[in-house]
Amino acid sequence: MLLALDIGNTNIKSALFEGDTLIDFTVHSDSDVLKNYLNSISFTKVLISSVNRNSESEILEQFHQKNILVFRASTRNKFNFDIAYETPQTLGIDRICSAVGAFDSALKDKLLEIDQYLVTIDFGTATTINIVSPDKKFLGGLIAPGITTMLNALNEKTAQLPLPGLNSYKGIIGTSTNSSILSGVVTATKGMINETASYLKSKSKVSPLIFATGGNAKFVLPYLDTKIIYDEALVLKGLKTIYDLNKSGDRS
Repeated sequence: MLLALDIGNTNIKSALFEGDTLIDFTVHSDSDVLKNYLNSISFTKVLISSVNRNSESEILEQFHQKNILVFRASTRNKFNFDIAYETPQTLGIDRICSAVGAFDSALKDKLLEIDQYLVTIDFGTATTINIVSPDKKFLGGLIAPGITTMLNALNEKTAQLPLPGLNSYKGIIGTSTNSSILSGVVTATKGMINETASYLKSKSKVSPLIFATGGNAKFVLPYLDTKIIYDEALVLKGLKTIYDLNKSGDRS
């Protein structure tokens, strides 16, 4: 068994692979919850994508104590596209993983058209939009506060604005303070996605192929007109693909 971990700013996501088959996907609230999960499964190798060094160090220590081989993905790895980002040293590996996973899926299922851009959206602590060009180059994209981050900021930085639940979003025109806040947050996110899709279509005359992942996706995707393929394990599938492309570079 092969275990893949996506260590994020808020949660830790895990995927268990048997060969190329994903047999389990789980979201863990913190490293303690993950530790209990690790004690309940069997695996021989760990793949890691991390943007949280503190949690990563704590988790890695467990694997080193058990002499389990660890593959940590980085921007120095080989990918299924070229990196054309001006500052690759600052590029979050989770962004690359999502794009690698989507690109691999698109190629296997023959989803990409000629001159079509590939886009991945990760609805997490931040909402990130990542773009791969038709000539197979990771260009970069957009980074914005995630919808829960925006809600928390409004609640914490103002004296009177409440913290509404995302499930109560009803539409663009908010008729109460709660619904107005939700309208602003969800509409801002929708607008960013729609504007990006429109821009890419104007460049290639073909609507981009868009994949999405992340726990907050369910609060936005139902209100988008754009066709989007949702995959909760997209980053972890991309991490597995990166490992497959770099097996000779195994390191602990």
